[in-house]
Amino acid sequence: MRSDLYAQLFKQYQSSLHLYLYRMCGSQEMAEELVQETFYRAMVSMKAKHADYARAWLYKVARHLFIDWYRKHRGEMEMSRELEKQSVENTYRTPEEVLAARERIKLIQQVMKKLPEQYRTVLLLREMNELSYKELCEVLDMNMNQVKVTLFRARARFKEEMLQMKGENE
Repeated sequence: MRSDLYAQLFKQYQSSLHLYLYRMCGSQEMAEELVQETFYRAMVSMKAKHADYARAWLYKVARHLFIDWYRKHRGEMEMSRELEKQSVENTYRTPEEVLAARERIKLIQQVMKKLPEQYRTVLLLREMNELSYKELCEVLDMNMNQVKVTLFRARARFKEEMLQMKGENE
């Protein structure tokens, strides 16, 4: 593949891959390193046949890199430390709306932490990164039925955990 194709892929997918990895690991620096490693591996081993599925292929590589990193740093990982620092403030919101938005984000982060990696991955890729079911099949090495079942279960588990957390916080 040509270097201009890699540059185009980087420009097109770098920010969404970074956001996905950041949400998975909770660290800006680690997300940046994982994105760089993802594109390095693309340059080294991506074949022309992957060009049609570059988005799915890149997410698949990024996911595997995250899993490897997670296994090595499981005890140190804090998924929400930097996300909680981010401001949700908007000059058009009342203080009550800003506080409610912060609390909702914190609750969602806590619920996501409780989910198994596969559920977090499928939810983030589908809901946040808007990958198609076909792309999810590629990224997760699953057939269409497995992807649909996993996504259904992930959504159900998310709702269940959300209700439980809301109940604990009231």
